[in-house]
Amino acid sequence: MLMKAGRYILAAIVMSSISWLLPLSAATGTDQSNSSATKPITIAVSANAPDSMPVKIVELRGDGVAIGRAHAAALGAAIKDLNEKYLGKILSDPLTRSLAGAAALNFESKLRPEHLAEIKALAAAVPMKEGDAMLDNTFLDLMPTVACSTITLPADAAPDKVARFARNLDFDSFDIADKNSVVLVYHPTGSFSFITIGWPGMIGAVSGMNEFGLTLANMEVPRGMGLVPKAMPYALLYRCVLEHCKTVDQAIKFLADTPRQTANNLMLMDAAGNRAVVEISPDKITVRQGQAGVALISTNHQRGQDTETTGKCDRYDFLNATAHQTFGKIGQTQLISMLEHVQQPGLTMQSMIFEPSNRVVYLATGSNAADRKYVKLDMKTHFK
Repeated sequence: MLMKAGRYILAAIVMSSISWLLPLSAATGTDQSNSSATKPITIAVSANAPDSMPVKIVELRGDGVAIGRAHAAALGAAIKDLNEKYLGKILSDPLTRSLAGAAALNFESKLRPEHLAEIKALAAAVPMKEGDAMLDNTFLDLMPTVACSTITLPADAAPDKVARFARNLDFDSFDIADKNSVVLVYHPTGSFSFITIGWPGMIGAVSGMNEFGLTLANMEVPRGMGLVPKAMPYALLYRCVLEHCKTVDQAIKFLADTPRQTANNLMLMDAAGNRAVVEISPDKITVRQGQAGVALISTNHQRGQDTETTGKCDRYDFLNATAHQTFGKIGQTQLISMLEHVQQPGLTMQSMIFEPSNRVVYLATGSNAADRKYVKLDMKTHFK
């Protein structure tokens, strides 16, 4: 799927002076998950689940320059390896790779000064080309390949009365990215502390939580070709939400008031249990708020206020039907089983369950991550 992306990038750059134009990936329009959308799950977690891949937790403190240097010092070899091998798979032609790296630099004017300083410092310290470091942080906007599933539940959905946020991250890993997950704990000068669950060299957030318990995760949606950079890359926009917002309401306002580059769905949940899906486009946002007594779910379509129409996504339909059928009995074990059911074989490389009120995340990583054992990460000590 991604192997064709390099050729499209090259063709687009040659045809116009603007940066990358990419067609919609099949991952957002097709569903490789189990299709039994209306059958309740059997609650069971395999005792023989494989271990998760080892995940590093790296603390980063200071201004942008200090954070970029610390990131490179802790993970420089992995950053370089991922850039060369993973993006090398996507952009295998040397000319395409060179042009893509140059095009990535067009985003620099859209970055916040502290984030640009961080990328520049990281690139210098690895060392690597600045265009390659920018490419690591912009290619998601240009290659819509993340599929993903999310479900958030109020406290009364669970026997132990803990509100939870579960997520599968589905991505073409080429047997490389799935082995390189990392938890970055940021303590940026002048902003809130937060974690991201991602990869070495990626400074934005596709899954994360901040010190106040505000938690987010994105999902790709069908979208047209990207044009010239008009706003910051979406992962950096979501990082800004973690850096500057405490609640779902604050996050929604921030997203409404800030320019947006890329269409996406963003699931949000805060420590008080407030939940919302923000359906994002460059032109507007549409908000679907979580309601009492029901799960809030999002996968890969922008549905507006329609939560019940079936047939768009088997994963959405399964999660919705199962949550209705088992509401009040959905604890951590049940959520793990639901994530197992909707994972996309060969694509699901991270599975996680957040407890925003407790600042805890249970994380499984590696190929077919939802089948693996989950590791409990209590972030309270890191946030202190």
